[in-house]
Amino acid sequence: MGIPDYAALLDSEIHEYLAYNAGFMPEDPSLENIRKAYLGFCKAIEPELPDIRYTDSLIGGVATRRYHADDPQALVVYFHGGGFALGNLESHHAICMEICANTGLDVLAVDYRRTPEHPWPAHFEDALNVVDRLDGKIILAGDSAGATLAASVTLKRREKVHGHMLIYPWLDVPGEHESSREHAEAPILTGAAVLEFETLRLSGQPRPDTADYFPLMGDDFNNLPPSYISTAGCDPLRDEGLLYNTLHIFSGGESVLLEENGLMHGHLHARHHSARAAEAFDHICEGLKNLAAWEAPTIT
Repeated sequence: MGIPDYAALLDSEIHEYLAYNAGFMPEDPSLENIRKAYLGFCKAIEPELPDIRYTDSLIGGVATRRYHADDPQALVVYFHGGGFALGNLESHHAICMEICANTGLDVLAVDYRRTPEHPWPAHFEDALNVVDRLDGKIILAGDSAGATLAASVTLKRREKVHGHMLIYPWLDVPGEHESSREHAEAPILTGAAVLEFETLRLSGQPRPDTADYFPLMGDDFNNLPPSYISTAGCDPLRDEGLLYNTLHIFSGGESVLLEENGLMHGHLHARHHSARAAEAFDHICEGLKNLAAWEAPTIT
């Protein structure tokens, strides 16, 4: 299998964005330096922010940031991406603020513990801990590793969650799907990087066989709340989202697949640099509004 022609698959705006992103990569790629570079990049591309009030608080000992809409119909609990090792409240501050502004929903960003300082299952325990302390209409959402948490917690607490939004989700063992081989050298996230992130996540532990770890390890997709699955065409993780969507529908649930071709993993950060990424972000926000408005059918 040849390497896909990303020069043709991704448009000029995306290539300009990727070139700018590459300029932030440190010469010494230690985890500490990559974390600093990632936060520096997120700050450098931060747009003019909407006028949204937010408050920081601890929920069950976990740091969170809540973005307040005027008349919210639901709460979006958002778990940031970054392979469980990168990112925090600041890396996704603008994204969460814009989701709040664009949907009219409150957004609660969760600053779960990161690896390798806190290996599996610390991040899952933090996500579950926060959700267990919330009431009302809750939608779980996240990108990449954050989508892992959104899906795993939904499977664990399906009776409590109103809906879930998974954005280029990481849902299964690295290398298990065709897209992981097809896009092993994709921009932003390579197949090798996925393996490195899992190594950090486990930190020497054996890989557990549970949906709490990877949602597609589970065997019960019945009675799940509705989902939107947003996949990127040029992403080694693409097929994992496709399979989750299929399993959800085949188990009698409602799921909408947003196939965002012409984009790569991590395109949320490109939404102000690419018309194509902005379009995908609009789809995500519309999906969240639809999840908030969704009502279970009445059985008579």
